[in-house]
Amino acid sequence: MPIEQSTVASFKPLGDYKAPSLPAADTLQLLGERLRLLFSKPDDKPFIADDRLHRSTLKMLDEVVAPPACGPLLEELQATLEGWVTQREPLSWLKLIVLPPGDENGVVETWASAQGHEILPPPDRSDLISAAGVELPKLTDEGVLVIPQLERWFLRHRNGLHAVRQLLAELDVTKRHCLVSCNSWAWAFLCKAVGADLILPDALTFEAYDAERLHGWFSQLSEASTHTDLRFRLTQNGEDVMMLKGEDKDAHEYFTRLAARSLGIPWVAWRLWRRSLRSSSDDDEADSEVKAVAQDDGHTLWVSALEEFSLPGGAHNEAALLVLHAILIHGAITLEELRAVLPLVGESNILSALISAGLVERKDRQVTCFPAAYPAIRSGLATAGFSMDKL
Repeated sequence: MPIEQSTVASFKPLGDYKAPSLPAADTLQLLGERLRLLFSKPDDKPFIADDRLHRSTLKMLDEVVAPPACGPLLEELQATLEGWVTQREPLSWLKLIVLPPGDENGVVETWASAQGHEILPPPDRSDLISAAGVELPKLTDEGVLVIPQLERWFLRHRNGLHAVRQLLAELDVTKRHCLVSCNSWAWAFLCKAVGADLILPDALTFEAYDAERLHGWFSQLSEASTHTDLRFRLTQNGEDVMMLKGEDKDAHEYFTRLAARSLGIPWVAWRLWRRSLRSSSDDDEADSEVKAVAQDDGHTLWVSALEEFSLPGGAHNEAALLVLHAILIHGAITLEELRAVLPLVGESNILSALISAGLVERKDRQVTCFPAAYPAIRSGLATAGFSMDKL
């Protein structure tokens, strides 16, 4: 049974975002568990061994952890904006939404389409650094105008900022409801490069997904599945992570860890959750204890340890971080575009190494940072002293 959710949450100021963290005691416990795993003896066996499990099929995952990966954000975005869009003379004609990278479902664009608002398509990136430049469409029509990916309007190149400067200048004088959305790394860059924060209002973002929000969302997803009596049990001890604990009906501590690891970002938590689910093999010689625990379950999915990601070390570390930083700023980007903003890419195989390591994924001709690996990437950039976003 999911934790009851109160009224729909509204987006909050960007500066108020607080990523979930582990309590000090849990942090020490997690460190102790990692040390125990490092120095464990062969007879220290988990409840169900990894070699008895296999990754759940994509079909099943799409049923029990179904897309989209944005949770109730569409509903929350509507609650945030519904009053503003109906105001004839709003205090500000502009609204700004800043989101972490990895939003593959396009929350703002999906909302705009569902509400019937006009969406301003971005220019071709090949035109951003061309001599002809970009011809900006008129922004003076009626109705709400939505610019869902401000990061698509520039390249971090000496000739790649003209279009975004033009766009910001037009937005500065418009008398039309305009909603602008930008990824957090691009927004941090644009504030420094072109003073975007001097024109656009203070940014809003979603409330971080803590343990309770994740538990409620994933419970709803599993209950909507065609599989009945579905159970999610930890491989470590067989506990059902969907069972509420204590008199206060708190979410299982697994979700506290997942919220902290995902930085409170729904699509990161969704990816980590999906990748942790395993099905047990049909083994007649399975341990009787495992069978006894799962015998009353209609179907059991085993929840393995959260996946760890590591950045390349040694001589390749700096190049890897530069590439990852450039991808975060621009979002989905082609190799040619990446070479334009980071010439070293054309002289190394670092991008292939990042793809092999699971840090970057390729879709068609574009590459993006893999959402589940984002916390590790962000931590690596922070440790190396890169300029950071505010999420």
